[in-house]
Amino acid sequence: MPFSFLQRAGSGARWAAAAAMAIAGIAWPLLSAAKDEPWGKRMVEVVEMPTEALVRLARFQEKKGEVAAAGLPPGGMVFADTQAYTGPEIDLPASGNPYTLVLKVSGVALNDGDAGSRWMAGWSIDGSARVNIVPEIVRKGVRAGQAVEMAGAAPPVSFKADRRLAPVAEFAAARNLRIDRVRIEVWSGMRASSPVEMVMAWAPLLTGVVFLALFFWWRRR
Repeated sequence: MPFSFLQRAGSGARWAAAAAMAIAGIAWPLLSAAKDEPWGKRMVEVVEMPTEALVRLARFQEKKGEVAAAGLPPGGMVFADTQAYTGPEIDLPASGNPYTLVLKVSGVALNDGDAGSRWMAGWSIDGSARVNIVPEIVRKGVRAGQAVEMAGAAPPVSFKADRRLAPVAEFAAARNLRIDRVRIEVWSGMRASSPVEMVMAWAPLLTGVVFLALFFWWRRR
């Protein structure tokens, strides 16, 4: 293999690495800024879980024991037994579709490591809770005694007609976490794409353009 070709290949690899680093450099600060991105077009309701409900969560957690939330498959045994909280009814006009339930959990880490909890969330419809699994709400690498706050959302749902329904949050398990506060937010409308999502959506095209430019550069040399 000619030495000049190896030189070009090495140069191309350096160019590709530089392109990847440039994309990551753009995406990383945007990712940090996107943590507080809204979960919909607008927040229409906020429900603070009352003290008595938090006490029930603590008793449930103590009775059930600290179930390891991470690593269990969706719909696994961790969701076989839950402690439910039903909030007050709110008006949900169909014009505001879809609606997203967001759970914001605050508490204190019990030990060093990861802290998290597992939930389901949805709506009480005709006296029955229609809930979906919320992806694990977790904070990585916390310290014992550290105050933590984390958030997760159930899949958005739409209604064919105006409804008046109560939000439902079902606590399933906690890991390395004492829960002190749970805030339920109701968001209306589709969430706009975050800056990092837009950058990453263009990343494959940008990488392709870089490699195409390198190809023609090699041809000319």
